[in-house]
Amino acid sequence: MTRYNPQIIYGYQSYTINELAKVYEMDKKTCLRWIEEGLRIVPGGKKPILMLGSEIKAFIRQKNSKKKVKLKRDEFYCFKCKAPRRAKRGTIIKSQGSKKGVCGVCNGKMVKKIKPYQKDYPIPSTPVQMSTLFDNIT
Repeated sequence: MTRYNPQIIYGYQSYTINELAKVYEMDKKTCLRWIEEGLRIVPGGKKPILMLGSEIKAFIRQKNSKKKVKLKRDEFYCFKCKAPRRAKRGTIIKSQGSKKGVCGVCNGKMVKKIKPYQKDYPIPSTPVQMSTLFDNIT
């Protein structure tokens, strides 16, 4: 799913379906679908259908906010499950500004961005039972 940038729309300007489709380089049917989903149009006008730029911006911000996922400290975003999951033990790899791993549920790719001001904290793994380690000594 595409995330649209609301800042390329002028808030004080009105847009027709054709103009909105041209700004975002999408099909006119997508604009009509947005109207069915709740994008408000200027009342009273029949043709052309007009939408206020401020209404378009608010609709796109609300639409984009639904797609955001909050991750806990020990979670990654799985691209296959499309949900926050924990990584399999021993599969975490650090690279430039992110950590990558393998999903514990579906074996899909996972990633987590690390902001530069955050500490590179270790992700906890499940504890090993000490009793199984010392059983072979006796």
